[in-house]
Amino acid sequence: MAANMDNPKEGGRDPRCRVLVVGVGGGAGNVLGHALADWPDPPTVAAVNTDARALAESGIGLKVMIGRTVAKGMGAGGDAELGRLAANEDLDALRALVSEYDLLILMASLGGGTATGAAPVLARIAREEGLLTLAYVTTPFDFEGARRQEQAQEGLAALKPFADAVVCLPNQRLHAMLSPGTPLGEAFAFVDRMMSAGIRGLWTLLARDNMLNLDFSDLQSLVENSGNECCFGYGEGAGPDKAAQALRELLEGPMLEKGRVIANSGAMILSVTGGPDLSLSELEMIHKRFQAAARSGARISMGAAVLDGWAGRLALTVLAAEHWMPAARGPAEPAPPGPLSFFDDGSAKEERPRRSRKGTQQSELPLGSLGNDRGRFQDVAPTLYDGADLDIPTFIRRGIRIST
Repeated sequence: MAANMDNPKEGGRDPRCRVLVVGVGGGAGNVLGHALADWPDPPTVAAVNTDARALAESGIGLKVMIGRTVAKGMGAGGDAELGRLAANEDLDALRALVSEYDLLILMASLGGGTATGAAPVLARIAREEGLLTLAYVTTPFDFEGARRQEQAQEGLAALKPFADAVVCLPNQRLHAMLSPGTPLGEAFAFVDRMMSAGIRGLWTLLARDNMLNLDFSDLQSLVENSGNECCFGYGEGAGPDKAAQALRELLEGPMLEKGRVIANSGAMILSVTGGPDLSLSELEMIHKRFQAAARSGARISMGAAVLDGWAGRLALTVLAAEHWMPAARGPAEPAPPGPLSFFDDGSAKEERPRRSRKGTQQSELPLGSLGNDRGRFQDVAPTLYDGADLDIPTFIRRGIRIST
């Protein structure tokens, strides 16, 4: 067990939301290491790994080494069970890592050993500590082989019961955004950029004072009523028509299935990031176009941030609940609010208390203990569709928790 505390928590500031970003495994650690180079005033970022050399070479200041006994600092060798054992060996270090935060953004490239095995363990600890947990994960390209694909699906099924929402980015879907002749290195770099862009857009709105702020309660409501699954979209533009470019890339690209997710989603968070030249007319155009693409009555929370180094650039990030499943409310409680007004910065809303899962009175059926149980299909090849194993029951794949 070892935690290097070189990266101080938020520099003594009092952030609007205490955010911890953790990359589990070598792939996610590399993504965050590269993202930090272009990320001014970042949140607390940590790397969790079984590979001592990869941790030593990482540019991330806060590092947690797991599994010194079982992995001996040599990595998990593609063995997800070894990754799980490594995380369980250092539960105290992982608990200390997350205990002082409100939101855990967990990043993992599923299919290998450390990320696939350790990410569900970290998510479980965060749940026990009362954090809201949002997981951004990738699944392998088809050419990486059936074994990595199967292991990634097993890891995804194990992660979902403990994360409040999982944003899954199949590498193969992102491949559609690249030209056929794109070199392999550029393809992986593009996936990394999409991952870091999604997290950066969300962090910017949650933890800074912006033109239009996003409340932590907006994110909490979205992920807790998302049916455990969220979709992520990103678009960017530059020059005089930067807003139109970003909208076109967002609404017509494969990440949101050419607008189908937006058209069907019941709730979304839209983040606008621009420079000092971001204009009111651009925000109005983005708002109108996005509302026109969304379904009637959808809950849309919108925030906008202005960054000094972004002159002539604009980026749009969307987090959408494809399956909006609001909790049942008693007759005495007020009805949920409608879509957030474009000019409402959320300052008039009543702040919700931070939830705590500790000591709750209502119990849950132990569906999480079923893991990735495929029942009678256990010994046959999985039926994969769009990154999901259809032989695993829906309530297990989506991590739906049923109260007794």
